[in-house]
Amino acid sequence: MKRLLAIGVGCALVVCAAFSAARAGEVDILVDKLVKKGILNKQEATEVLQEVQDAQWQEKDKERAEVIKGTKDAIKKDNPSLFAGEIPAWVRRMQIKGDLRLRYENIDRDVPGYSQRERYRYRLRLGVVTKLEEVDNMEVGFGFASGSDDPRSTNQTYGNEFSKGDLRVDYAYAKYKPFSWVTLTAGKFNNPLWLPTDTFWDYDINPEGVAAQFAYSYTPNIDLFMNTAWFIVDELPNDENDPSIFVVQPGSKIKFGDAYFKNAVSYMQSNNVKNHLFSAWSAKTNTLHAINEQHPGTLKYDFNCYTFSGELGTKLPLTYMPFAAVFGEYEKNTKGNGGHDTGYVYGVKVGYEKVTKLNEWQVSARYARVEQNAWLDFLPDSDTYDGRTGVKGPKVQLQYGLFKNVWATATYFNSKMLYGGSQAEDRVQFDLNWKF
Repeated sequence: MKRLLAIGVGCALVVCAAFSAARAGEVDILVDKLVKKGILNKQEATEVLQEVQDAQWQEKDKERAEVIKGTKDAIKKDNPSLFAGEIPAWVRRMQIKGDLRLRYENIDRDVPGYSQRERYRYRLRLGVVTKLEEVDNMEVGFGFASGSDDPRSTNQTYGNEFSKGDLRVDYAYAKYKPFSWVTLTAGKFNNPLWLPTDTFWDYDINPEGVAAQFAYSYTPNIDLFMNTAWFIVDELPNDENDPSIFVVQPGSKIKFGDAYFKNAVSYMQSNNVKNHLFSAWSAKTNTLHAINEQHPGTLKYDFNCYTFSGELGTKLPLTYMPFAAVFGEYEKNTKGNGGHDTGYVYGVKVGYEKVTKLNEWQVSARYARVEQNAWLDFLPDSDTYDGRTGVKGPKVQLQYGLFKNVWATATYFNSKMLYGGSQAEDRVQFDLNWKF
């Protein structure tokens, strides 16, 4: 009988507490009196008080939920985009990526009056890509990078009494795939061409204009592609004939067993380039008109170039050297009437196809020769004798994985001028890279 009375008292107190949490102090006094009269023992009293407390918290949670819901409904009614507690869909679809590189570089040139140069540099890049909710298969991307406005470099050199580094727009584009086999891009974007080397196009260059890329699987072992683009090179304030470049690159990738052969033929047509003066980032190594009042150092030739590119690679049955490939490119400028209008590069790489994890490695070596008028001199790799044409020489590189997405790189260049004496340059770079 006593046990039933205790249970009944406890249930009554819980119900009362549920309706009025503010009277919790009165419940404590009542339970204490029931213990003193012997109706409840201490254990039963503790259980009753715990049940009362749980009921109080449930009631508070219910009230809190009702307040939050009412607030959400009110805000959503006035402005759905500011709906409290809800992250917009375009934010949820955002992908953030970036990388950091620290570099030591030593440059030694066999040029009268040139002193050996030693410098420390860093590169920071951060980008965002997001899919649009309203339009299927459309994305917008933008990114920032350290360095100056040099299109071929995102390096920032240590110095100037700890001055602040620059951060500039590296790319900003919109991309749309109306069909699975075509991609349309506009803005400032990564080079849409397939580039087995950076000999002719520096990998840091993000051209501006429009591009269309086509891809088609002809058979399970044969993939076909074609990249086309129109790049705006310069804008002339008093002339409607702005310099530009049109490129088209058909190609294929053929797979046979563990091996593949990828190849492409590119055609680059320059427009309104002849008789133009590129003063900002030109290496000034293309042939120019004699400097006078009529032709103040402008380009003497157009640049309509064919480039033949190929790479033959295969997986290897070796634990510590699972990949090997040979590659090459040959280029000819059909408008280089003064001669010196061809360029080529060939090389090999062994190790891992890509270094992304601990103990993965890759060694690559290439030899390049680019004549004076083979290519526009503001496009080649800037680390090869400051991006000049009219140079030749080898490049050797070792990459080694330290952690996942952390690797070290050592690179050596030995470049020589093709005309007017070799003026050899030795360049050594040691990098630490982080990708996130």
